[in-house]
Amino acid sequence: MDYTFISKASELNALVMRWKEQEIQSVAMDFEEESNLHCYGEHVCIIQLYDKSSYYILDALALAKTADGLSEMKSFLEGPVEKIMFACQSDAALARKSLGIQMRNVYDVRVLAMALGFNGNLTGLIERNLGISVASTSQKKKYQTANWMRRPIPREQIEYALSDVRYLFELKDSLVSEIDQKLKPAERKKIAHDLSTCAEQKNPERPGWEKICNFKLLSRAEKVYIKHFFLARDGLARKADVPATRILPKQLIVQMAKKGTWEGILEGPSLSYSDVFEKARLDAEAELKGN
Repeated sequence: MDYTFISKASELNALVMRWKEQEIQSVAMDFEEESNLHCYGEHVCIIQLYDKSSYYILDALALAKTADGLSEMKSFLEGPVEKIMFACQSDAALARKSLGIQMRNVYDVRVLAMALGFNGNLTGLIERNLGISVASTSQKKKYQTANWMRRPIPREQIEYALSDVRYLFELKDSLVSEIDQKLKPAERKKIAHDLSTCAEQKNPERPGWEKICNFKLLSRAEKVYIKHFFLARDGLARKADVPATRILPKQLIVQMAKKGTWEGILEGPSLSYSDVFEKARLDAEAELKGN
């Protein structure tokens, strides 16, 4: 599968200008990301694009390192070119969080599929509407957990990534035709509204410690402890540039929060961080006393 690799602001600008000259108004798009699997934090690693004739890989890591590169990505992702995607919400959230970009003019084919009663993944939708069998579940899992931070990116990973945009144009046409045949005007109007807001933030972003367990079921004190222990672990992971789970599994964070201390829970290598978690414990106690 031939593709063009873009890692400079000037290259992305030239591509967008060429699309404008050729009156290309829609492209298929998908992201590959790093999310605390191989290093600290969440990152947009590459952006796959297909304009019906050619494939492109945007090296988002390289582009985001320069002001010009980030500006060009922002201009494209927020610009007038329609971006056809599948299940855009997580990618849109990542773009907001890691790049400060609110994607616009996104056409999420999953909105159409769900209106037709389909709740499966992209592979299933391609098989349903186009009758094409693509990558197996095991293959997808392999590449979804691959290290998209490393450069150069192995050829087989690139081909997997591009396969996610290969059929989006055809899916859009197929789903639009099906909706025109099966759904009433009022239902089509709702779809149009959902498409216009599909990349927007639906709910306020919750801090990481509120996602670590059944946060709402914890006592007030446990919530305060889990926040401070989580932030301490996060700081250690950021400094070492490793996934936070390598510092301490989330189950132990929960145990520490419920006990109100790290003592008796940290063991082995994690004991080397006891001074950091002791400070977190004291900070939690100070917050509880202050309120």
